[in-house]
Amino acid sequence: MYFERGLIRLSRVTWDYPKQVQQVTFRFLSSKTKGGPSREKVRAIPFTQHVKAADNIFEDYHGNGFFSARVTHAGPPQEIFLPFWVISCRVHAKIVQAQVGHSMMRNVYNPATRRNEVRYDTQWTWVSDQYQWSRDYLPTEHVGMHIYASHKYRRGLVNAIRSGSCLEQATAFTPELLDRPPYTDMSPEYRKVNRMVDPFNLYPATAVRFAKSYIMSTEEEYADAYLRKVYAADQTRFVKVEIELEDIKCAPIYYPAYVYTINYLGRNLRTFVNGFDLHVGGIRTYNWTRVAMVSAAGMATAMSMTGGIGWGGISGSFWIGIVLPTVMTSMLAMYFPLLSLKFRDWKRQQEIHAAHQDAHTWDSDWVGAYDAYEDQQRYKTWKAEHQYYQQSRSWGPSSAKTEADSDPQGYYQTLGVSPSASTADIQSAFRGLAMKHHPDRYSDPKEKKKATAQFQKISSAYSVLRDPRKRKTYDTTGRS
Repeated sequence: MYFERGLIRLSRVTWDYPKQVQQVTFRFLSSKTKGGPSREKVRAIPFTQHVKAADNIFEDYHGNGFFSARVTHAGPPQEIFLPFWVISCRVHAKIVQAQVGHSMMRNVYNPATRRNEVRYDTQWTWVSDQYQWSRDYLPTEHVGMHIYASHKYRRGLVNAIRSGSCLEQATAFTPELLDRPPYTDMSPEYRKVNRMVDPFNLYPATAVRFAKSYIMSTEEEYADAYLRKVYAADQTRFVKVEIELEDIKCAPIYYPAYVYTINYLGRNLRTFVNGFDLHVGGIRTYNWTRVAMVSAAGMATAMSMTGGIGWGGISGSFWIGIVLPTVMTSMLAMYFPLLSLKFRDWKRQQEIHAAHQDAHTWDSDWVGAYDAYEDQQRYKTWKAEHQYYQQSRSWGPSSAKTEADSDPQGYYQTLGVSPSASTADIQSAFRGLAMKHHPDRYSDPKEKKKATAQFQKISSAYSVLRDPRKRKTYDTTGRS
């Protein structure tokens, strides 16, 4: 293990040390501080995409568009595992204050014209009811719950590679994930690249604070849309939402990333490509000459149509009406990437300063290993409960009877899905439960016997519900 540009480079030899040394090595890998998430809790998404596929995505990202400056060759990318905290929780939200506005036309007397004129106005009304709701936020459904757990790269750029679907392939972080294909058909510069790991240096409490900010923003948007719909309103204002988080779970996960670096006017611009599903993010550069040409043509057309700027004659219209706007827009196009970097650097410093106020602990009770199937089942269970609750409120007691009659032998309940679930939902539920209750996972005879019975029950339910004919018969007659 050795350092290169702030990263920790690993070789397979590192993992052949005794277990005690492995544990210390991994925890140091996980953070620049003395600590980090424990080895047992860390998961990683593997590299599955060929580096050439990432090259194509990189070139398309910087080459598409008339104003884009095509990057012909950036060299082989770095292959880095980037740290993330993925967070799930249940949120209870309540609208404590809001006004809804309805647009209307009013006759208003205008003293200047001495006439009544029609004007648009908004009539505002306070919302008297305090609406409240609860729902789950899961990382598979909300990429905003994936929090980049480092300050090495700019957060806004790295966030673009987040994906809910790739979490389903998360696995234990083993040394095999650091092995890469030999790439014998590629140039030596590609074959010499080694995979690296970016350490965790963002505490889970800070990640939860970022997630809470995302949740608040999402709930405010939801409240705004909900009030507009309920009150048939045209506008809302003074909307205040209170949220409460419970059952918080925070898990450390490494994302695979191809990191491309190009030098632009003395600064390094980086582009990130997800090594699993090729999501891409980074700062684009622009062809300032094309921007200048379009600006010059546009302003020349505007000057000819309007007759110039009104003073200075042809010379004034040329220099002030055409040349000056052209120079300004081309300079803005040239230096926009650097201005964007400056703003992102300032924002990063603000994040680092604010993080000092958060709890500096790694292994809280709510920090654990990520389990995709557990999150899926949690979401489906909550969704089924929510649908049942809504039906019970809308239709009365008879809906409960209908729900029970549609599942006389409890097959849907066994798999944790609703009777209206799709075949894909049933298959996904079975895979998760089968892995959870497989007898081979248990060594204790009592637990093994209990798991065997549960596994047989799950298999019986799945054998009926996976077959469209058997499922139709079961739904109609209640017999399998």
